[in-house]
Amino acid sequence: MARSMWSGFLSFGLVSVPVGLYTATADQTIHFHQLHQGTSNRIRYKKVDEVTGEEVATADIVNGFDLGGGEYVVVTREELKEVAPGKSETIEISDFVDLDRIDPVHFRQTYYLAPRGKGADRAYALLRQAMRETGKVGIATLILRDKEHLVAVRPGEDVLILETMYFADEIRTPTEELESLPKDAVFEGRELEVAKKLVESLTVDWSPGDYHNTYRARVEELIERKREGQSVVFESERPRSNVIDLMAALEASVARTGTRAAAAPVPGAAAQPALPAGKGKQSGHAQAGHAQAGFAQAGHAQAGFAQAGLAAMTKAALLDRAAELDLPGRSKMSKPELIQAITAITDASPPKRRGRKIS
Repeated sequence: MARSMWSGFLSFGLVSVPVGLYTATADQTIHFHQLHQGTSNRIRYKKVDEVTGEEVATADIVNGFDLGGGEYVVVTREELKEVAPGKSETIEISDFVDLDRIDPVHFRQTYYLAPRGKGADRAYALLRQAMRETGKVGIATLILRDKEHLVAVRPGEDVLILETMYFADEIRTPTEELESLPKDAVFEGRELEVAKKLVESLTVDWSPGDYHNTYRARVEELIERKREGQSVVFESERPRSNVIDLMAALEASVARTGTRAAAAPVPGAAAQPALPAGKGKQSGHAQAGHAQAGFAQAGHAQAGFAQAGLAAMTKAALLDRAAELDLPGRSKMSKPELIQAITAITDASPPKRRGRKIS
């Protein structure tokens, strides 16, 4: 049974609902202990006085704000609690806003709010339903771990969800911070149409179960192989851009998806010349031969684009692709062997849509 990390009241207007705050996510990162090399001895850290070198107990450690020149203002935990704004046991909703008006960059971490105590469930369920039917989220502040958080309370399917947020002055302005942003890049015509077609061909219904932490899976495999006494060697490769011809890369990407969108005519594409009137069967056969040759050339071009795309991938990404294709012996292949084997499989069978993965 989950234990609440904070308990208090969620209030809106004159209604106060006793609630508990629970973590909504679980850290699945693989953690390692630090050991003294050649032994199983754990490495431990101590808090020491930098002048005397003596270890200092937690109870004897205070907070100091650096004024510069070796001068500090010392502030105790009790003093910080005294200046905390408002009541630390209340999440008071001051405003309701539309969720789509909040840029996701403001969201920090997700928690669940659940009713606490007898009789709290009715007011809790009423607020959740009212927010869901009006399409609104509540904005409030929360004092958590001696820090004030801006929060958004939104209705989920079965629970109220609390998102801690960054304040406006904590969000960096990209145009002021990033010098490499394109200033006047505006596209139109064929490039834009093909790019939009690629986006549409890769569009699916959101299903979070389709995405997996492939890096964690590789670390788990590494640990298991080393536990079994196998030596593991990885090639160090730096990623590089594969966009040499933007239009060619876009068209090859659309062709790779194998969707109906790829088969549809692209706006702006040149029409094939019609067969001139009065020409006999010989001309028809000749044109058919030219068309067949054109298809063959297109096939070779597409294969070339596919190989170029594979060559630009890191070996780790190629191993992921080989795993999707269930390629036997992939772990012992070099990068060129992986490219050749993947190309042979994809050329032999039509592409299939698979659940995409992210690291």
